[in-house]
Amino acid sequence: MYPRDWKLFLEHGQGKEIAIAQLSAAMVAHLGAASDKVYYHHDYVLKAVKQHGVTFSDFSLLFDVVEFGRALADRERHILFMHQTARGWFQAAIKRAEASRRLYVATFYKTNIIEVNRKTKRYPLLRKDKWAA
Repeated sequence: MYPRDWKLFLEHGQGKEIAIAQLSAAMVAHLGAASDKVYYHHDYVLKAVKQHGVTFSDFSLLFDVVEFGRALADRERHILFMHQTARGWFQAAIKRAEASRRLYVATFYKTNIIEVNRKTKRYPLLRKDKWAA
């Protein structure tokens, strides 16, 4: 999606969700999910903007963060993706909903190399970075 699409979703997507990525079979199995599709609910997009200062342009990087980023098993039913982009490091946490077993973006925001290194040392690595900017 383009920044304009994210802006429209933020303004008119109340109560809705959008599919933003697909996870590998290994990650789906790790999470115990019902499907490989990852959804982003409007409320969480709003949270990313209001609490984390994510811009409409930043959201266009979300797919790359999930698709190409380092994947860490930071807690049960949860994977943390971290990826360096042309605009710096970003992280996205993907969680599995308990009842539906669907996958959702829990958080998405800009981070820094200090946090990336700290979390990489602390949590088990599920996947190395596929490439970096």
